[in-house]
Amino acid sequence: MKAKLSVTLDAALVRYLDRLPGSSRSAKLERVLQGFKQVSDDVALRRALASLDEDEAEHLERQAWERTMEQDQWTESGEATSGPST
Repeated sequence: MKAKLSVTLDAALVRYLDRLPGSSRSAKLERVLQGFKQVSDDVALRRALASLDEDEAEHLERQAWERTMEQDQWTESGEATSGPST
């Protein structure tokens, strides 16, 4: 369900809104607000994930993967990474 509202905006914002693709100002404004909400939700999720603490098992597993990846990087032959030399 959509709700009708009246909005008063700065003239520069109205010009910006009018330059956006879309069939109406309402559709354009809705798309802008949906994009803002999506970014806001993404930022909130990233903050929540960043605040989680790794437990000891996760920490050890991450370190093991990092060591494996580092070793793999240094032990691959030149041919495996760039092809045969000419």
